[in-house]
Amino acid sequence: MVKIFNSIHVKKTRLCFKYSLVFFLLAFFAACKNGENKLSIVYENQFPVGIQIPKGLIKGTINDLKVIDQNANTKTSILGVFKDQDSFILFKPLIPLTFGFQYQIYDNEKLIGSIQVPAPKNNSPEIVKIYPDVDTIPENLLKIYIEFSKPMRTGESLNYIALLAKKGDTMHNVFLNLQPELWDTTGKVLTVWLDPGRVKRDLTLNQKLGNPLKTDQTYQLVISQRWKDHQGLKLKTDYKKEFIAGERDDQIPNVNNWLISQPIPDTRSTLNINTKEYLDHYLLLESIEVLDGKGKKVKGKVIVNADDAWVFTPEQNWQKGIYQLKINNRLEDLAANNLNRVFDRDVRKNKQQNKKFTYLSFKAEH
Repeated sequence: MVKIFNSIHVKKTRLCFKYSLVFFLLAFFAACKNGENKLSIVYENQFPVGIQIPKGLIKGTINDLKVIDQNANTKTSILGVFKDQDSFILFKPLIPLTFGFQYQIYDNEKLIGSIQVPAPKNNSPEIVKIYPDVDTIPENLLKIYIEFSKPMRTGESLNYIALLAKKGDTMHNVFLNLQPELWDTTGKVLTVWLDPGRVKRDLTLNQKLGNPLKTDQTYQLVISQRWKDHQGLKLKTDYKKEFIAGERDDQIPNVNNWLISQPIPDTRSTLNINTKEYLDHYLLLESIEVLDGKGKKVKGKVIVNADDAWVFTPEQNWQKGIYQLKINNRLEDLAANNLNRVFDRDVRKNKQQNKKFTYLSFKAEH
């Protein structure tokens, strides 16, 4: 009796195990199948650049598909390209996807799925520096540089930048709306132009609206916290920079006024140049080379410090003798006057020079 019971019990146990295994396998394959039909985000260099749409979700053709930004005020489909890639369709938008945003996928006007780009956990972006980094600028200032801690969303900068007059009134038609905007290769430094049509005195826009800045007037540059980086994070705070407009600058930078320090041979002492006036920060960084007595470039590191002084530290010790500074004539001051010409000039009367470089000599000696 006991043997019969044990036999029946073992058979039932085996049977239960078989059914349990079958159930597990069915559940596993069902889960895999569901996983295959899930939307997913495609990343490149940690940025969301596309959406994978499984073909199991699609009933129509690739031409019937569209993607909508659920956060937008309208239901207009996002511009982009759909690519057939084996088991799924890849959607790559013309403008990168935004962290934290929800996107809906439609097949022949029928919603087949939605997906959210996960919000990043990184820190909010900050403004590192605004150039020119001075309190008084010429009234014919042409460019402002804004340096961020992280790459920012592009194409919308003028939505977040404003210039306020003394009483706090927002000034209009001040900045040039450039598209594409002038960003450096890192996406962290933006060049903002005051409208040259208003700065140059012989142009119609200047005669109609006048120069944006007036001598002895105080202004405030304001950058809104609403500006987002590529990950969808807002700036850490609003930023404000106050400055005064000084007299107009209509002179070519005079390199002969520069004060050049004398480096010490057999050391890596710094070579310092006091330009005696504030120049374009980024052009100053890249417009000067040091040449040895044979005309060969001396390798080293360049910085421009808070006093707008150019500082060079060589990789190797200085050798006793004569060196040269090779200065690119495109170097500009804050009013965009370079070494060849004044920016605001009558081209019919005042012709510019066409020199590419200017050279200055200095010595390394004890």
